[in-house]
Amino acid sequence: MSKYAIAFITPSKRIQLCHKIVEGDSRDSALRRFFGENASEYYSDDEKGFLYFKEDFYDEASPAGSIIEL
Repeated sequence: MSKYAIAFITPSKRIQLCHKIVEGDSRDSALRRFFGENASEYYSDDEKGFLYFKEDFYDEASPAGSIIEL
């Protein structure tokens, strides 16, 4: 499994940065794991919430996070 460094700015009143090293078979699986462990409290904890998270994460104008394969 590959390792990914994921950083995410939480959408809360007090801006916080969450940064983790996550293992996954792909970027998508690593993002899904990160979402389940660290970001689901800011979105609905289901497939639709993950899709919103991913959309915010890859927003070209103002991304909420970044992912780098290590």
